[in-house]
Amino acid sequence: MKKIKIEKEMRDNIFNILKFAIIVFAISIFACQSYLNNMLIYTHDLGYHLNRIREISKNIDLKIFPSLIHSGLLKKLGYANSIFYPEIFLYIPAIIMSVLHLHVLTAYKLFLIIITFFTFISMYISSKGIFKKKEIAWLASILYVFSLYRLTDIYVRGALGEILSFIFVPLILYGLYEIIFGENKKWWIIAIGLFGVANSHVLTFVMLIPVILLICIFNVDKIFKDKKRFLNLVIAAILAVILCIGFFGPMLEQKLNDTFYIDGKSIESSEVVKERSTALSMVLGSNLKSGYAVNSTTRNDGMSEGVGAILLILSGLILCRKGLTYKENRFEIQVFCLGVISYFMTTTLFPWEKFEFLNILQFPFRLNFIPTICFSFIGAKSFYEVVTNKRDAVIILSLVILIISGYVLSSVRLNFNPDIYQTVDNLFEGIEHEAGNAEYLPVNSDLEDLSLYNIHDKEKKIDYSQTGSRIEFEYKEENLDMEISVPLTYYKGYKAHINDTDGNKTELEVVKNDKNGHVLIKSEQKLTGKITVEYKMTVIQAICYSITTITILILIIYIIRDWKKRSTL
Repeated sequence: MKKIKIEKEMRDNIFNILKFAIIVFAISIFACQSYLNNMLIYTHDLGYHLNRIREISKNIDLKIFPSLIHSGLLKKLGYANSIFYPEIFLYIPAIIMSVLHLHVLTAYKLFLIIITFFTFISMYISSKGIFKKKEIAWLASILYVFSLYRLTDIYVRGALGEILSFIFVPLILYGLYEIIFGENKKWWIIAIGLFGVANSHVLTFVMLIPVILLICIFNVDKIFKDKKRFLNLVIAAILAVILCIGFFGPMLEQKLNDTFYIDGKSIESSEVVKERSTALSMVLGSNLKSGYAVNSTTRNDGMSEGVGAILLILSGLILCRKGLTYKENRFEIQVFCLGVISYFMTTTLFPWEKFEFLNILQFPFRLNFIPTICFSFIGAKSFYEVVTNKRDAVIILSLVILIISGYVLSSVRLNFNPDIYQTVDNLFEGIEHEAGNAEYLPVNSDLEDLSLYNIHDKEKKIDYSQTGSRIEFEYKEENLDMEISVPLTYYKGYKAHINDTDGNKTELEVVKNDKNGHVLIKSEQKLTGKITVEYKMTVIQAICYSITTITILILIIYIIRDWKKRSTL
């Protein structure tokens, strides 16, 4: 009898999970409805991100893993996108593209649906973990998924890294709550959140660090009062560092080995950043307008840069809650204040000229992800607290939000070019689409020098074949010293060898050609034969990737064992 009861409970749980997943999937499709067509929605960074996905897919087809060099970019000179920009999650659309033989735009659209699905799931788990109420978790997830800034990131900015980071930001706040205020058992949640953000968008990761530190400072008394909380916070921090070393380690190696264009760029002045801040007249805007960030004080047709009126109104209900005290609701009040402060920082009222170190943000509206997550949490909780018939009120408000969001999404502008693929292919052209601002090109990189030659006889060009980041050619010059300029952008990790007619293999020295930023092959011997140049994983890269991979596997085993242990209690 007991066995039958357990089996029935398992079936019911599976059915409920399946039903919940189907509903969330339907909501995800609804949130991406503007992309459910064969049309192109031109966004600011679309070309850049489509190229990243396409290049990873090409490397997968060539059985090159991991995809460290995007060899098809910059006239096939190659660009180390994957080393300087996190791309681990971009393997999902790249694999979809390769396996299902889909166009890159179709894979991108499917990826947005997948991202939206897990954004909802993440927010639901986090808000339920904090507030212990399904209704609050449901409403918070609806608010978060359909928040104006997130939709703007998708349909106007095309900021794929930020869009991805929305999945993991809730886990960071949940992890902090769990350690400082909660049962202090799921201390690893914050580490997972930080790993996810670091491998989605570096700037979002950087902006989150002071948020985490502020919450810890606000609650230093609780942290040090319980030694176990402090210990788990330290362990979680160490775990986060180890998990993130797979990205930051290889990036730091390249930065220490060479000088890139970004190293010589000065951070824009506070006056420029101030001009890009949001005018108060636009704070309550709720339209998905297209346009680039220019002077907000004079712009009428630029993109919306607020978080939307719904989030502001609902989070403001915290002021109407009865019995709200700092002692009992410390975390909620802190989160609300962080949201207000960060939202204030996006406006023209903030004195940017006194905080020049913040110029790294470039666009103050990037801070909107903080009030978005904060107000989604607080708005849902506050609404739940002030209404009487709570369940029905949450359902009604959720439907209202969906209706309003449907109207907002209807304003998304489509490119009605009948030959959509030709239009997308046009986005692949030009350095601004291929490599963004190309900040991580080595200094003195020459994008016009596409020939292979011995630098002692530049006029004599050598024919070569290229497959991905590998170049092969026959070298027969016996009279000149071997110093061959190869049309590949130099990054640490390129290797070269020569096979002579007898099959003997000799490793060649690979350095940077300071005159054009390309790979330069050198040897003290005058050798002839077939030369192969290709990018190989460095020792540092191999170590960092191994550390992160092993740590992830150990963490998964620990979580599974911990879950089994709890389920038997």
